[in-house]
Amino acid sequence: MTKKRTIALRKKQDYQDRYIIRMQGGKAGLVEATSKMDIHEFRVFMAMLTMVLPDDDDFAEYEIRTQDIIKLYSLSDDGRYYEAIRDAAERLFNKRFVIYEKKEDGEIYKTTIHLIDETSEPVKKSEKNRIRLKFNPKLKPYLLELQREYLTIDIRNIANVQSPTSVKMYLILKHQFNLGNRRARYSVARLREILAIQDNEYPMYGNFKQKILQKTINDFEKYTDLVVTQLEEEKVGRAVDAVIFHLEEKKAPKQLEQISKKLTRQVIKSTNGSIVVASRTQDFIEEISPSEVIESTLIQSEEGVSTLDQLYENVRRFRIAKNTLKKWLDAYSEEQVKRSIDYVIAKIDKGEKIKSVGGYIFNRIKDADWGNEEVPKEVKPKGSSPIEIQKANQVQNELEKLKVDLQKEYFQERLGLVQTLVQDEQALIAQLMLQLKNDNVTENPNILAELAQANYQLYPELDNVQEFLVNFDKGGIFQGYMFEKVEKLYPSKFAKIREDFQAKALANGLNTNTFF
Repeated sequence: MTKKRTIALRKKQDYQDRYIIRMQGGKAGLVEATSKMDIHEFRVFMAMLTMVLPDDDDFAEYEIRTQDIIKLYSLSDDGRYYEAIRDAAERLFNKRFVIYEKKEDGEIYKTTIHLIDETSEPVKKSEKNRIRLKFNPKLKPYLLELQREYLTIDIRNIANVQSPTSVKMYLILKHQFNLGNRRARYSVARLREILAIQDNEYPMYGNFKQKILQKTINDFEKYTDLVVTQLEEEKVGRAVDAVIFHLEEKKAPKQLEQISKKLTRQVIKSTNGSIVVASRTQDFIEEISPSEVIESTLIQSEEGVSTLDQLYENVRRFRIAKNTLKKWLDAYSEEQVKRSIDYVIAKIDKGEKIKSVGGYIFNRIKDADWGNEEVPKEVKPKGSSPIEIQKANQVQNELEKLKVDLQKEYFQERLGLVQTLVQDEQALIAQLMLQLKNDNVTENPNILAELAQANYQLYPELDNVQEFLVNFDKGGIFQGYMFEKVEKLYPSKFAKIREDFQAKALANGLNTNTFF
């Protein structure tokens, strides 16, 4: 069991590089609790959350300077924010969360919890640029004693958002997205309740949509790593009763998204000069990109290998480690690796969505006879007329589309096989999760296993099978890791699917190695 610690005072200046915040999700958590803050109040509140560490036993007193907020959110240091930030910190004392939760008697209660228990500011005028705040102890179940369903975000993803309602909507929808819900449905009444919008504010749906929903969608698109691709409206009669947010992550978000626990122990200098070494636990996470996570634990490649550096620049956006590239180049020819990377990037640039780009590239590389297919190019037969060229290109495009469709179908078939196996084989999930645990406790842990475990979320309302499937269906590293393990356990079943789709490819004039 992780040893807990209590620290009397924490200063944000000692935690400048910490951007991760966590809070309890669900209908009875803070994510969907009714609350209302302006943007400066949100910024101070979230700055406090960055100083709450996963192994804390109790809240500390948190000291925040105005310059800490300015630095944290990259605000202009021209003096205009100082008074606004200080006043916002004082106003937090009167802020509260309204939570609807089931008590021990089985009844639903409306519980109101004040955010701040106490505030302190220096009397000396020259020291007025800092303030100390302490969370209400009643918030411990929502910020410290976190249960399975909780939200973890990197606040850099919302650093530039100016609308407090957009910030709140980000917390709500990001939580749904992390749960695997790509379609998040909320009644209009529920959204108004969560956002603390009064009856006389935006009484007409059209106004609510324009000022709140559309503003949120625009802010997401412009500033965050989350995108609302469609806002679907459900009507009762002529009135809009509920909305469904269709969610996607941006292909190349500018902000860093925290996806992994910390892979090495972190040393934090506390205010009194003592050194605190954070424990290596499943809950300890760090705000760095996946490529940084991987590269920080791997041996650096030899200097002067220009091909490696060049290829790495091409694939680093897909979170492929340089050490992985080096292994590919050591095992296969440079031409084979480069050709495979170019081929896959061309497919992505054409709009095809590939969940595990690294795995896709590697399967191309290791299949030495994948047809010597070139990067898809426009077909221009020599000496042909414009009409003939157009027809040839049309045939080529139709074949490419057919191949993409078959590959998507192939993936779904394999996905369905895993889903069926884990539901039919009662002991399979326990076996897989034990393997994941063992891969994490070895002296030299599997990097993919560490990331897979870090991405696994627990859901108290689900049984083991449902919980596994929710995490598996979200895709990403956990899905890729489990695909590999299950395929090793049932090679003949996966081979049968591959053979079936290779036959379909051959029947349609495609290369039989379209599937791998």
